[in-house]
Amino acid sequence: MGESPLSPPSPSFPLPEGEEGEPSALARDLVHSGASRSAQDARQYDRLRWRCRRGLLELDVVLKNFLDQGYAFLTPAEQEAFDKLLAVPDNILWAYVQGSENPPEKELRQIVSKIRK
Repeated sequence: MGESPLSPPSPSFPLPEGEEGEPSALARDLVHSGASRSAQDARQYDRLRWRCRRGLLELDVVLKNFLDQGYAFLTPAEQEAFDKLLAVPDNILWAYVQGSENPPEKELRQIVSKIRK
């Protein structure tokens, strides 16, 4: 079956999924709005969303919420720091998010501070 002429075109890349298997709101906006995001940006977002999946459900929720609500407002340097933060082991990252420990690097402390808000 083809798409109707009024429906938006299907993207040629997988979209990040929301809680019920539907594309997330940000992913839909990246593809179907007039935003100047490229397919490469949407794929990068998809990779980040996958990396936010952790062994701790609480960490999953916090990181995915931040990705959906705050990541787009970060500077490129802050986005790199967020990517670096995702390489931290779960138990340490959770301690950072809870505030019981602080990252040694300044740029990671700044991102953790934004995540806590």
